[in-house]
Amino acid sequence: MESEFKIKLPRFDYMSQKNTYSGSFKNFRYKFYPVKKDEIETVFVAAVYKDNCFEVEDAAGRTKKSEFSYNPEGISAAEQWITEQYNVGL
Repeated sequence: MESEFKIKLPRFDYMSQKNTYSGSFKNFRYKFYPVKKDEIETVFVAAVYKDNCFEVEDAAGRTKKSEFSYNPEGISAAEQWITEQYNVGL
């Protein structure tokens, strides 16, 4: 059975401008943003959580995060990961 949840993150040109993207579906919430790890490497981070805003849930240690490569393929991988997190019930 196909999931009722579908995500489509913004493309690389939008995300490479240091933008953050977040959304929700029912009580499932997600956030996607770039993080500069050092002078050379930047990655995308996807976070999933429930109930409250990201800042509250993150401070309480109730977010699940994963890093993705800083390119269009990383965005596609993050879409898949976020969908998987929804499907397993976070």
